[in-house]
Amino acid sequence: MVSNKSRLLRLYRYLYLNTDSEHYTTKNEIMDALRDGDTVYSRQTVRDDIDTLTREGYDVETVVSSGNYYYFRDREFTLEELRMMSDAVDSSRFISRRQKAQIRKKLKNFCSRYQAQTLDRHLISVEPSRKEDRSVLEMADLLHDAINRGRRVSFQLWAEDPQADADDANAACRRRAALAAEGAEFVCTPLDLVWDGERFFLVGLEDPDGTPALYALERLVRPLVLELAALPRPEGFRSEQFARNALDL
Repeated sequence: MVSNKSRLLRLYRYLYLNTDSEHYTTKNEIMDALRDGDTVYSRQTVRDDIDTLTREGYDVETVVSSGNYYYFRDREFTLEELRMMSDAVDSSRFISRRQKAQIRKKLKNFCSRYQAQTLDRHLISVEPSRKEDRSVLEMADLLHDAINRGRRVSFQLWAEDPQADADDANAACRRRAALAAEGAEFVCTPLDLVWDGERFFLVGLEDPDGTPALYALERLVRPLVLELAALPRPEGFRSEQFARNALDL
């Protein structure tokens, strides 16, 4: 015998996966779908369970007619939002094909089976593969962790600081470029990650004086999260504006 709690969960899952604003179900269809050898569903049982789900805040809509119809209306994401996320995943150069397929499969769990068919997009990336993309993604995860934990990080730079490429690069930029050439270790407080459409950058505060700096993630070598507490963010400092100025955007 199926318990009342299990019966409600099965009903919720059935409505969530098999109905939407364009696809309804009836009491008879619900009874057929949920019937098993040990449990007999009646029309009144279905009605009572739908009322229970509604009282508990689940948005099950009833279309009143000669024979009522039901569908699950409100979801965590709209279909348009799910399509945007699916397209964003497909266009990402940092996610492998296998991971993209896994993520698309998970996104389909947020809509009905009819809507899920429309999430099979036809966006194909023809960008050349880059071996360093995976390491950049892993580095971004490490830096996010450091920011969320309020910790400093250390790393080396295998190439010049991107700020040093500008004609008007200041003394701090030139100093970083010289230290990078010597294989020096840098310690900074990570503040934010910036994406300019092509590359990830780290906005941080250099030790020991807290000078703002910008680093391209693909140029960081052996990053480590330290147990040193992060330096406080300067009052009024905006990473987006700092990065735009540093990249001359």
